[in-house]
Amino acid sequence: MQTQRLWLQVIAFLALVWAGVAAVMWATEDDVFTPEKTLALMNEAPWLEDERLGHEQRMQHLDQVITSVVKLDFTQRARMREDGEETIERFMKSLSDEEKGEYIGRVVEEHFNAVMKGIDKLPAEDRRRIVGTIHRDMKKRAAKNPEMQLLMDMDPAGFEKNFTQDMGLFFKEAPLSAKLEMAPMLEAFHARMQGLRR
Repeated sequence: MQTQRLWLQVIAFLALVWAGVAAVMWATEDDVFTPEKTLALMNEAPWLEDERLGHEQRMQHLDQVITSVVKLDFTQRARMREDGEETIERFMKSLSDEEKGEYIGRVVEEHFNAVMKGIDKLPAEDRRRIVGTIHRDMKKRAAKNPEMQLLMDMDPAGFEKNFTQDMGLFFKEAPLSAKLEMAPMLEAFHARMQGLRR
């Protein structure tokens, strides 16, 4: 009898704990960001169905998407790009230049600034090696991006010199599509640099 009572108390306690866990999960559901939720936000952009949607409504939804992307860690962002390439491409193509600028300013430039700060602190030889790696990655990506390829083809020697001497200036003057193309590469370098600091 005593053992049965103890088991009932244990079961009641565990049920209470799990009910608490379920309540916390339900209450925080909107504050948890996942690649799937972010892709769903992109896919549900209201202007994809209603092209006459007002600027303010577009910016509100874009803000939700950007907030969701920023809250993802590097691994989640990479998974999102792999799993949702078509969704992301469709979403980005639907944005105006102003909206792309907003996205780049809040998502991509964060990584660029972190990478630049890290590169500036490196010894000259390491800096040259990393800038060279970024440069090679950009050349590979240029094959997929006509604007970036055009930028590199117009003055190959000037591109080499300007990019190597002042990557920051290059990034600021690059077209929006080139900046978007650079985003995964910058995120990867940012992640590597954080890994080196640990």
